[in-house]
Amino acid sequence: MNGPERALFLVVTIKPRLDRREEAAAQLQSMRQNSLTEPGCVFMNLTQPQDDPDTWIMLEMFRSRSAWDEHMQQPYIVDGNAILADLLREPSDLRLLDEM
Repeated sequence: MNGPERALFLVVTIKPRLDRREEAAAQLQSMRQNSLTEPGCVFMNLTQPQDDPDTWIMLEMFRSRSAWDEHMQQPYIVDGNAILADLLREPSDLRLLDEM
């Protein structure tokens, strides 16, 4: 069953440009801090795989798909993603997951 109140999990694979890692990290942390103030955001953590320090993983949980949809329309997300476009080696890979 996939109702509006079902939690939504996300795994976002992020590949920052190696020459702009600090800028990318600062932009992501700013977006993360703003996101954590949203009532629909349960958690959002920027992580780094132990075996691949040049790739980052953002782990996210939202209370519902509609909460995430609202999140994606926030100015700091829209503008932040535009800024990130120049700071990444390739577009981020976004995986949406449902709890089983």
